[in-house]
Amino acid sequence: MSKIKISVADVEDMALEDYGGDLKVVEVGGWVSEGKYENCEVIFTDGERFYSATASRSGSYFSDYTYTSEWDDGDADVTEVRKVTKTIEVWEAV
Repeated sequence: MSKIKISVADVEDMALEDYGGDLKVVEVGGWVSEGKYENCEVIFTDGERFYSATASRSGSYFSDYTYTSEWDDGDADVTEVRKVTKTIEVWEAV
């Protein structure tokens, strides 16, 4: 598994579609609310491999958000990923 370094702020910029770096954003998930906190998964590539990282913020729609990079200027937790197809079985009403 390959390692890549990217800052927490860069992941947030990717989530907010304001990233101008060398990596290419492939997919940005929606912000998932967990009460006061929200997370957003970002999938990006360096051209060879694909990676996932999470952007985080706190606050609310009615107030300003505080993004994690405002207090954490370190590297984001990045995981190498690959796209797979999964088939599931569920029960459906008839």
